[in-house]
Amino acid sequence: MEDEDDYWNTSETKAKAFSFDDDVLSPQEILAIGQNKSPGQAEDSLFSGASISNVKTATLPLSNLVSNKVLELILLAQSGKDPKAAQPQEQTVSTTIRRLVLGRPCSLHSHRSLRSKTELLDAAGAVGDGNAILTIVLFLIQTLNKKLVYELLSSRPLALNHYISFLQNEGKISELTDLLTMLGRSPDAAMHQFQQHMRTGGSVDGLLRRVTNLVANHFNQPGTDAHQAKMLADFVKLLEWQKFAQRPVLDNKSALSCLAYCCANHWHEGAGNMMSPLTLCQRQQISPLQYDWVVLNVHAKSGKWDIVESLFTKKDWLGRTTVSSHIPIETLLSRLSEMQASKQLLATCVNKVAASQDRLRLAQAFKIHSVVIETYAKQKDRLALQNYKMTLNPQSEEFILVENTLRDNSIKWKN
Repeated sequence: MEDEDDYWNTSETKAKAFSFDDDVLSPQEILAIGQNKSPGQAEDSLFSGASISNVKTATLPLSNLVSNKVLELILLAQSGKDPKAAQPQEQTVSTTIRRLVLGRPCSLHSHRSLRSKTELLDAAGAVGDGNAILTIVLFLIQTLNKKLVYELLSSRPLALNHYISFLQNEGKISELTDLLTMLGRSPDAAMHQFQQHMRTGGSVDGLLRRVTNLVANHFNQPGTDAHQAKMLADFVKLLEWQKFAQRPVLDNKSALSCLAYCCANHWHEGAGNMMSPLTLCQRQQISPLQYDWVVLNVHAKSGKWDIVESLFTKKDWLGRTTVSSHIPIETLLSRLSEMQASKQLLATCVNKVAASQDRLRLAQAFKIHSVVIETYAKQKDRLALQNYKMTLNPQSEEFILVENTLRDNSIKWKN
């Protein structure tokens, strides 16, 4: 037993002892198995016993039996890795596109050449599948120079628009502005930066500083879109007005929201005062239609019908009441009815409709009975008035008005 212990404790034996923690054999080590040893080299101690020392067996190098490629696959399997993942199978462009469209796994990395990648992009564009297009564009971004990818996209609008939408949705504004700038679309890049500034928000001072710089750097150049330049210039004016107002409730609000605030809190301030609704309208170039709509809603909600009537009804030089509004009459009547305006105000508005048939239709739609009765009387249509009477509540004010109208001997009825 002592001899055996001495054997296992020798340093040489320890170095050659088998261990499950040893690294996986390399191909060269596997190939060396079974090869003849050089003269004088000792046999492995585990197999040097007398019982097998005299056995003569012809040995062949393993490389004569198994190829290097197969050995590498054996080693990959031994390491737990997927051999297919390690060596992606080459696929045709059509096969890859088909797999992408069907949602099946496929390896884009088997397409290594620029030509193959370009064909992939064109094939996806021809199919028109958005997911396939975006997947391939992102693959190109990973494996090619960005400038080269942008050049490919510049002549492929469908793929370009999908990638732009992706960058927008992901909030990757820096990459988006780089792309648009490289494509010569600096104003578009600036507008995306502006939208990002709006989403970010922050203090009025900070937003005013960022937007002012954006206007100076991108929208004061020749060839800039005039509409976009004006829009940003108006927004800078609004931010300057909000900074002057020093009302936190107005920060980052639209011009119409600011107008509603001024109508509710500074209605009687004269033009020239910065908080006057008229001054704000002039400064922000708010249209008369927008002004009328905001004033109507603000004062109707607060029950200030005297202001609403003074805005929409005027007296002419003969003392007759006229209706003046930039809001289309049907829209005006609909909103007044929703806000529970008086029947008198509704009747005043609908009576200014020139065509009798239109006037009758609107009066019936909004249940303005006095106008309906008056219109039938003017048309001398006794039958229509009697039929209308049947739709009214007996002894109601409008029911009595119909009866009195039918008894009016001054009207020469046509039926």
